[in-house]
Amino acid sequence: MTSTGKSLSLQAISGNLDYDKARHLLSRCLFGARKSEIDSLIGKSISSAVSMLLQNVDTPPPPVTYDANDLDVPVGETWINAAYNSTYNTYRLRSLRSWWISLMMQQGISLTEKMTLFWHNHFVTETETVTYASMLYQYNQLLRKYALGNFRQLTYEMTINPAMLIYLNGESNKATAPNENYGRELLELFTIGKGPLIADGNYTNYTETDIKEAAKVLTGWRVNRTTYTSYFDSTRHDKTTKVFTEAFDKANIANKDADEYKLLVDMIFSKKETARFITREIYRWLMYYQIDQNIEQQIIEPLATTLFDNNYELKPMLEQLLSSEHFFSSDYFGSQIKNPMDFTIGVFRKCEIALSSVVQTNYEMWNEVFYSCRNMEMAIGDPPDVAGWPEYYKEPAYYQLWINSATVPVRTTYTDTYVGSGLTKGNFKYVIDPFILTAKVSNPGDVTTLINSFAQILLPVPISAAQFQQLRDAFIPGFTDGTWASEWNKYATNPNDATQKTTISNKLKALLKAIFRMPEFYLN
Repeated sequence: MTSTGKSLSLQAISGNLDYDKARHLLSRCLFGARKSEIDSLIGKSISSAVSMLLQNVDTPPPPVTYDANDLDVPVGETWINAAYNSTYNTYRLRSLRSWWISLMMQQGISLTEKMTLFWHNHFVTETETVTYASMLYQYNQLLRKYALGNFRQLTYEMTINPAMLIYLNGESNKATAPNENYGRELLELFTIGKGPLIADGNYTNYTETDIKEAAKVLTGWRVNRTTYTSYFDSTRHDKTTKVFTEAFDKANIANKDADEYKLLVDMIFSKKETARFITREIYRWLMYYQIDQNIEQQIIEPLATTLFDNNYELKPMLEQLLSSEHFFSSDYFGSQIKNPMDFTIGVFRKCEIALSSVVQTNYEMWNEVFYSCRNMEMAIGDPPDVAGWPEYYKEPAYYQLWINSATVPVRTTYTDTYVGSGLTKGNFKYVIDPFILTAKVSNPGDVTTLINSFAQILLPVPISAAQFQQLRDAFIPGFTDGTWASEWNKYATNPNDATQKTTISNKLKALLKAIFRMPEFYLN
């Protein structure tokens, strides 16, 4: 998809939202949008809808123990402040990822969850390296706190976050043996980006000298593994004046001990290229991966200006993008390939799969969702490396990397399971009830209305005549529309007839399976 030669606009769309626009907006901002959520935005102005999405949300209750093998913390109580135990830590890590998935699955109309995952992909840590569940919970809380907040403030706090200090060796960074890991990633991946290569190891936006000086600034920070906090040890800090290159206007940072890291962050954020860099990442997350010269000039640059002029507050820039004529161009409807979290959680939310009344049972199911996503090559908590998931940076394929010979069968098995026998945990079955969806259809006895309504609920774009026929053949192969109408009426007249209900259910499930296997179901 190219924008070459097109005039692109960040002007806010006029009029009120219709179903297609509301669906597109929520598809990008939530992990699967329920029909009721889409319907709730119809008729609203874009400013009203985006205001809902950008509202701050309450801090959710913390994760709890759900495995009785954790003998230190009773089932149903939180473990976040419990003493570390290598055996019980395993159960807490499972609890943490289940809890995180639960927040995505039970989210309201808010961009918070989508942006929390964005920041995890940006400020990467890996569970296998950090290991401490309580520290990783704190890290998640930090992502969540600034999901829609201030990028500069998030960078301040992330720089001395215990999980990050462990992950990128910040705690071993001392004056006598500087460790450049975090300083390098702070510049390359977290803030300003490389820019074009100008010499061996040197880029337009920073040089190897700048990395070395940044590492000196960051010396002295350590982690207390008992209290799960970071602290500053002045005896390990480089007290010399750090001198940066022309890339940063030859800035000097004199010794300020524990406050120096903020001066480093301020120096980096004084450069507008930092705003441009993060704007491109957010654009690829919420909009589309391709950024050509036209989009760079007409979309990225003004969005970055908004971010920069608002001291890196995210909301004004996000509002500008999500309200824009560019965002709502029909060219971009269904243009993203769903990542595994969008795919798996979207099935639950769009089909409104019921949850158990027993929290521990739900934790077990949410953990199964984690494993499904991991098999689709997206394990939350463990991106493949510090750069995050390659689907958001690896040219030229980007999102297309989600779809391959290994992941497609896993996606198909996932949808087949929940539309078929379901997943049983404890005494509870998590399964799609097709009658929940038919209740949302104005006239389910009419084949055309039913198929188009199901497609409208589950797909990001309208289906073609050929696709309609394909779905009809899967739904009622060899039968007339009148036959379906007659069967539906028999069921509607006597819904307690188990035999008739099974007949209807099997046909509806065949339709759902066919929709779930369409390429369009893989799109946002």
